Amino acid sequence: MKLIMAIVMFALLISACGKQKPETPTGAESVSDHDRRFSPESLVRGARLYQEHCALCHGPEAQGHPDWSNPKVVAASPLNGTGNAWKRSKQEMIAIIKKGASRHGIAVMPGWSGRLSESDIDDIINWYQALWPPDVYDRWREATVQSALPES
Repeated sequence: MKLIMAIVMFALLISACGKQKPETPTGAESVSDHDRRFSPESLVRGARLYQEHCALCHGPEAQGHPDWSNPKVVAASPLNGTGNAWKRSKQEMIAIIKKGASRHGIAVMPGWSGRLSESDIDDIINWYQALWPPDVYDRWREATVQSALPES
């Protein structure tokens, strides 16, 4: 539990120290870093849920397995911004958490649909995205916005 709180506090500290743009009032307190807005409650819930359901494979600090990028090894990837999670849209991340993942037809991650609510999944994603360095989050946001634009 101490590790969870330390990680949450670190994420909040990083967010508080980042350059902040003027925010428009939303009626809710939020943490902002490079247009990231995560409520402290969501981060705390996400940290707890992550430790409970994801840390065994993805590591307590979302660092992933050391051999995650070795194509000969089936190992959990990092979710802390050093892996490939940032290359996925939020909908793709949600789908992977819900349905699980397979590699060469072999299940390598269980699906959490029915065990985690939509809110739980959103809190987990918020938590690990709060760990992403600002440049990684900015690249993810830019790619997400670009992929959402209609083709001309």
